[in-house]
Amino acid sequence: MHILMLVGCALVFGVYTANAGALEPLLRAAGVMAVPERRVAPDFMLSDVTGRMHHLHNQRGKVVFLNFWATWCPPCRLEMPLMEQLSHALRREPFVMWAVNLQEAQAQVARFMTAHRLHFPALLDTDGTVNALYAVRGLPTTYLIDCQGLLVGVAMGAREWTNEAIRTLLAALLNDAACSRSSTGNPVPQPEKGP
Repeated sequence: MHILMLVGCALVFGVYTANAGALEPLLRAAGVMAVPERRVAPDFMLSDVTGRMHHLHNQRGKVVFLNFWATWCPPCRLEMPLMEQLSHALRREPFVMWAVNLQEAQAQVARFMTAHRLHFPALLDTDGTVNALYAVRGLPTTYLIDCQGLLVGVAMGAREWTNEAIRTLLAALLNDAACSRSSTGNPVPQPEKGP
């Protein structure tokens, strides 16, 4: 078994340029790096542990929290309960959380999700193709994708996903016109705090 260690900087993708002046300080405060060039997030389709297929392109109109992880990764295990709190807090918003597992068996990932009472989808990247597509260099790595399908930022390493700075950043992303048009058309409220 091997353990990927986060060493140095990873290759990252594009900056969110719409409202960049307002968003970049929020990204910095949340400990999320703005990606250096605006671009659409690479599309993919993966199965979750139940066999259900998930297609990134079908999530347009929602903020996507895309986390890359493995069960053997201690920092991944550390941040997962906080991810569950965040997912629960934003369950009524146009928000999707996916945890893309790196090359582990379906049964092993399913056991982990059940044992840790995690309810967001765990997607199976059985051959590492999606990890390579996103140039993941260490686990955990999390990308934020806006409601237009554009890469906004990347966080390398574990984060405290329920803190005030993260909630403020996600509220700004959720209040984007592209999110409100595709959901109810109403402004999105500040995400509630985790339990």
